Amino acid sequence: MSQLVIPSGITDPINAQILAVSEDRIAGFLDDPFTEIARIAALPVDTVLERLRAMLEAGVIRRIRQTLMATNLAPGALIAWRVPSERLDEAFDFLSQQDPFSGHIVIRSTDAETRGSVYRLWTTLKVPQGFSMQRHCELLAARIGATAFRIMPAKRLFALGVG
Repeated sequence: MSQLVIPSGITDPINAQILAVSEDRIAGFLDDPFTEIARIAALPVDTVLERLRAMLEAGVIRRIRQTLMATNLAPGALIAWRVPSERLDEAFDFLSQQDPFSGHIVIRSTDAETRGSVYRLWTTLKVPQGFSMQRHCELLAARIGATAFRIMPAKRLFALGVG
């Protein structure tokens, strides 16, 4: 008895269509991404699942996952804080231990006096939807003794796909 072999190569037209849709035409985080791939590719969902499973088992694709873009969840930015040297450690500790919206906290050293060298404490900040990043920075500045801060939201985003 011969067993049906499901094509697993990327040169197969159905697999190529499934991959093209899943890589380039699916946007957002979906409850049922396989049904959406099937709809856009004009294929039965069972075929999409069968082909993806075959490509996974053959090692043609390594994994299947949705990527949650944190930038879509809440506004965020890089923040540069001007904090007196004697308060840097205390400010760092407060942001890392007490502020749930601050992350990637770094005290930078500088070799030379430059325009930006007075900003030695750097963080990322994400505030919940509906809240003001400016107002949160003002509250944090008062708490950590910052004399100034700069809010630097990303101008562009890119995704780097690896393997």
